[in-house]
Amino acid sequence: MNVLTHSYPKDYISETLRKSAWSSDPLGLYPHEGIHSNWESITSSVSSQFGEEQRAELVEIISSQMGGAVSASQRENLESLKKDNTFLAVTGQQIHLGLGPMYVIYKIASAIVLCNDLKRKFTDKNFVPLFWMATEDHDVAEINHVDLFGDRFTCDIDWKTGVGTIPTQDFGGLWDWMRQKFQRDAEALARIEKLVELYQAEDRNLSSATSHWVSNLFADFGLLILDPNVTAFKKRAIKIFEADLFDNQIFSAFSDQSSEMKKHKISPPAHFRECNLFWIDAHRRERIVKDGDDFVLVDSGEKISNQEMRGILTSTPEHFSPNVLLRPLYQQAILPSIAYIAGPTEYLYWLQTSRAFSILQVSAPALIHRMGGVVVSATQNKKINQLGLKAEELFLDSSDLKSMLVQRISGDNALEIAQGKIELGIKEYLEVLYQWKSDSLVDLKKQSEIFVKSQRKATDEAISKYLATKLSEDAWKTVGVLQNDTFSINNPQERRLNFIQLYLGGQIDWLSEICKGESYDSQSAFWCILLV
Repeated sequence: MNVLTHSYPKDYISETLRKSAWSSDPLGLYPHEGIHSNWESITSSVSSQFGEEQRAELVEIISSQMGGAVSASQRENLESLKKDNTFLAVTGQQIHLGLGPMYVIYKIASAIVLCNDLKRKFTDKNFVPLFWMATEDHDVAEINHVDLFGDRFTCDIDWKTGVGTIPTQDFGGLWDWMRQKFQRDAEALARIEKLVELYQAEDRNLSSATSHWVSNLFADFGLLILDPNVTAFKKRAIKIFEADLFDNQIFSAFSDQSSEMKKHKISPPAHFRECNLFWIDAHRRERIVKDGDDFVLVDSGEKISNQEMRGILTSTPEHFSPNVLLRPLYQQAILPSIAYIAGPTEYLYWLQTSRAFSILQVSAPALIHRMGGVVVSATQNKKINQLGLKAEELFLDSSDLKSMLVQRISGDNALEIAQGKIELGIKEYLEVLYQWKSDSLVDLKKQSEIFVKSQRKATDEAISKYLATKLSEDAWKTVGVLQNDTFSINNPQERRLNFIQLYLGGQIDWLSEICKGESYDSQSAFWCILLV
């Protein structure tokens, strides 16, 4: 096993995200964008809003949820969290059956690496990673399946409220399906039985099962795990819920910020509403909508008067569940968090919250883009070495990869250089015509575009034919398969490969290695995990 780090491959994330999250030139759409945030300012702001009593309550809740089976590192972090110089780096995810795709693991590891980096830079402060389980989400179709070797098993779960409370004692034929996939692997079968024991324990639900498994995987790195669907937390957030229910300022803040994002040619991913809360109880989670001064629950049609809603908010705030836009504000109301590690879509909807943080006077954490990665099997790694390639080079598109190989074989790519001169010459020629306001500009521009396209095609074909004399047809087929399967830009492996496949196959030695990283920067933002 070998783990390499490098920057995000070209086109793997948008230039918008690359600029905001990884460069020192933020978009200016959020108080603290990316790895170059002002950490001293953030920690000072969070300290002023998070007191000793609130820390003690938080530690008590996390300790209760995680139970006694915690490591020395986790116990140390829980004790540290009581102190005013300790801060959380948080990442979160709707909890999946089987933990879900690889990017979930990369998010958790990113939080750990960020803490390592910050501890190195600020020795007078403590930084603790925390995994926020989005247990209140109720889209069962997103989390009710497990993928192994390209096949999917979907559990038939009829559930209308938060997925965290789904009982895990009976998942139909899931375990037999998994046993069939690994029927010749005794060690994998033993791991399956451990998962069966974990999920089928008495009174176990998806929240506690996920917490137990994640805690075990990352115990040595002090990771804390939190289920935020707790009455005490909801009480801490009453002012935020009240503002959303009875004041239009939050709606206006989301609306204005979304308009600002559009000016930057960014499409806001989350739909903002006049009310951004759900009603949640043991049987349902349904959206609350305003009906004049009163309220209606969308699915059931149940009506709640303004006065009744105020009474419920005061007496039983646990019935309110924030949506994707209100959740960041809820998080900051209950956690001393100085960073949130987000995936690409999450990053954009956090940008939508900027003005709401300001209006509610809630300290905004640094918005950090998660690290990414790819896992290369031992067989694939062997083929890549035989081709004389580096794994990260397979992220190049076909044209760039071929040009690079020609340069490696020949010392330069004379044809590509000549093609570049032609394109540059035509560009300069058209610029002169533009400056002279020539009547021929439009026609010549069209002709030149046709010519350049034709030349580019001829150049690519010539390069391909040249390489065919140097590399076998089988070698090129291998490159194509690798690029389409493991190194795809448009269909990233981290969204297709489920962690459980590697876990059951005993291929997770790399997990400890990536969590030991101490640099969180643009040059080490992407893991290339080479199995042997």
